Amino acid sequence: MEPHQLTVAQLIRKLNTDAHNGLSYQEFYKRLAQYGPNKLLETPVKSWPAVFLSQFYNPLIYILLAAATIIFFAGPDKLDAFIISGVLLFNAIIGTIQEGRTRSILESLKQFIVSQCVVIRDGQKMLVNDEDLVVGDLILLQEGNRVPADARIIESNNLNIDEAILTGESMPVRKNIDIVEDEAILAERTNIAYKGTYILAGSGRAIVIATGAQTAIGKIHASTEEIQTDMPLKQELDRVSYVILIGIFLLCIGLFAIGFATGKPLKELLVMVTALFICVVPEGLPVVFTLVLVGGVYRMAKQNVLVKNMQAVEALGRADVIITDKTGTLTRNEMVVTDVFADQTSWKISGSGYHTQGSVMQGSKKMLLEEQSELTKLAIAASLLNSAEINYDAARDLFTIKGDPTEAALYVFSQKIGLVRDDLETSYKKIYEIPFDPLTPYHVGFYQKDSEGVAFIIGSPELVMQRSTIITPIMQKNLAEFLDSGLRVVAVAIKSFSIDNMPDQADKQLIFFKDQVKTDLTILGVVGIQDAIRPEVAGVITQARMAGLRIIMATGDHQKTALRVAKEVGIFTEGDRAIDGSEFNCLSDEELVRALDHTTVYSRVSPENKLRIITMFHRLGKIVAMTGDGINDVPSLIAADLGIAMGQIGTEVAKQSSDIVLLDDSFVNIVKAIEQGRHIFGALRRVILYFFTTNLGEVLIVLFALSLGLPLPITAAQILWLNLVTDGFLNIALSVEPEEPGLLHKSWLTRKLRLVDRNMILKSLFMALPMGIGSLLVFYANYKVDLAYARTMTLLTMAMFQWFNVWNCRSEKLSIVQSGLFSNRWLLLSTSFVLCLQFLLIYAPFMHAIFKTVPLSLDDWRIVIMVSSSIVVLEEVRKFVARFFARA
Repeated sequence: MEPHQLTVAQLIRKLNTDAHNGLSYQEFYKRLAQYGPNKLLETPVKSWPAVFLSQFYNPLIYILLAAATIIFFAGPDKLDAFIISGVLLFNAIIGTIQEGRTRSILESLKQFIVSQCVVIRDGQKMLVNDEDLVVGDLILLQEGNRVPADARIIESNNLNIDEAILTGESMPVRKNIDIVEDEAILAERTNIAYKGTYILAGSGRAIVIATGAQTAIGKIHASTEEIQTDMPLKQELDRVSYVILIGIFLLCIGLFAIGFATGKPLKELLVMVTALFICVVPEGLPVVFTLVLVGGVYRMAKQNVLVKNMQAVEALGRADVIITDKTGTLTRNEMVVTDVFADQTSWKISGSGYHTQGSVMQGSKKMLLEEQSELTKLAIAASLLNSAEINYDAARDLFTIKGDPTEAALYVFSQKIGLVRDDLETSYKKIYEIPFDPLTPYHVGFYQKDSEGVAFIIGSPELVMQRSTIITPIMQKNLAEFLDSGLRVVAVAIKSFSIDNMPDQADKQLIFFKDQVKTDLTILGVVGIQDAIRPEVAGVITQARMAGLRIIMATGDHQKTALRVAKEVGIFTEGDRAIDGSEFNCLSDEELVRALDHTTVYSRVSPENKLRIITMFHRLGKIVAMTGDGINDVPSLIAADLGIAMGQIGTEVAKQSSDIVLLDDSFVNIVKAIEQGRHIFGALRRVILYFFTTNLGEVLIVLFALSLGLPLPITAAQILWLNLVTDGFLNIALSVEPEEPGLLHKSWLTRKLRLVDRNMILKSLFMALPMGIGSLLVFYANYKVDLAYARTMTLLTMAMFQWFNVWNCRSEKLSIVQSGLFSNRWLLLSTSFVLCLQFLLIYAPFMHAIFKTVPLSLDDWRIVIMVSSSIVVLEEVRKFVARFFARA
């Protein structure tokens, strides 16, 4: 049986310990040797040189290394070899920096719970480091401390523990010593305290049942090490790399065979095939990709979004599903009174979190402070019966609470009414207080006002109503409505008593005061409390739906609480399904997959359940983003295609294990990141389309010439010039194209674009054919007159085809005019720059010797412009036809 299913006596016998004196020192050292220290297992860490070298384990990198080697030893110009090597080095450095995040996750998990605790050994209390605990140790749990290890409660005195970071449950958990007989989930094991959770109130004693890797946190850490996930962009690049690798070798073999069959000299063929090989390899592609991603990261930083993994922004743009937690993500993790029933009237309370700004309204009528009204008396009780300490960090707009969050919320409510506690304490002199206890779930304060005794009681509605004299049907109706809407409800009552009969002996006072509140209470009202919902979330959810995303809530909270929030922010709508944890665990994988389409709320789910949801979406081919803030979210943050952590309320573990951190915790920025991600995706596709088109055009002209038995129309050095100058500068300019309209429209996502797909290949072929044919015609018309002149004309034609084509590639569907002729100034500057370099190539004498070019006349330029501009006309016609049929 599990520890939570055992009685205290059974557990003591099982662990061979003592409930009063703890373990002996001899037994402690024996168990320390057996179980090891109370810390997470450390895995071997790769050295930085090993991390650096691992960045080269990629097929595309192999191609580039081979190209650099061939150029260095066989090429006419070794400059390209150094350029390729520099690109590879740059990318390896960036990758090494990103690889460091894995180490950060481990370090943050190790440091997260570094603290000391009070342990009893050989009957003596002592302060020890958490890592010096063993199974069977007797520990003291005290308010304000973190639990040092998983432990079974054997004594509880108003012990309240915040387990939100582990279970996702926003409400504090009241701990007791009673056994939990069922195979309960973590959140329902009320007799267990978990390592790393925070003790909000009370005290107790417990026996350690698990340390280190065997704790709940340790098991979560172990599960993260088994999870492997790649960004969609990385997967796409790997796929493109293999396609290029296979295509290059097949192409080179084919061209070599054709050339050899047509009688071309072997040496000339080898040089040409090598040049084409180098040309087709996208040596500039990684650096352009990096520039695109860095630009996106910079723009997101200005929106308070920290992107730790550059590929994550692009991945978010293609996300199909966002799975979000409730506590701290959709809500502020700040309890707030929203509804009160008093004076036979329902009151709505405005305001957010623990901010005191807000109003108490009955419809459009604002509450007036009346001393004898039940609502005013209720607020007096809320002000006086508060032991919580509220601290506010103005810079982060964040509250921290020490004590009971419910009492803090009630106190803030009293301030909204206008009560001042110092003034109340002048009128109400405290006589006695009975703090909240799980066995008697109420908090009572006894006061002297003038010459009379007054008791205020705040507690569970069931107990308070049971002890009250009059309960009206309308109050019962409002209580049911509060509970059905997922609010946490407390009842407030008052009773007058005679202070003349109060005993003087301390041992008799407790009995006297308890007797005063057993019967004849006058109920003042019931109060509904909720975790404050972020006001901006509802609008963001609407935007996300318009963008084609599915928003799903997966939380450890109860279903009523989860549904209330989900309905208010727009996640749960009519016709949707909600699945609770108990039902979830009974579903097979096939049943769960079928349920995914119409389920938007998963309540009372464990970290393992969240992982399973992500896995099922992956089976459907969906790209999943996961938001979270607690330790319990870490496995899901890593398993998802990209993890999004909250920067202000999130634990360090969650932030370190995520790909994106929302620095201001604003869900709004997720939509902004989606828009940026889609823009980046479009930029990458533009760059690839231009690369494919230009390089395929160069390949086709060589293929056509070899097939027709013509001399090679351009030399190896000229191909390298095109590849280095034209492709390099224009690709970078193309990558900074302004955003296209409609990125957040649902239709963007429904197209299910990939970086390289059938449409892109067809477009590349459509634009490459006129480039190859047009350039070949220019060469064919002149090669018999002068081969050097013909090759210069062909080189200029190919270059200008590429210059015109870069304007075609600015958009896959918009015409050049619709895109704006002057909207991309970098493209204008780059085109002007490469034109100047082309003039240098043709008219500078020292360039003639290197590239075998000759000067051209003005008429030659007219012919070249007329031929090469045809690609613009053809592509504009294609886009017009595509838009026409898209509207039809």
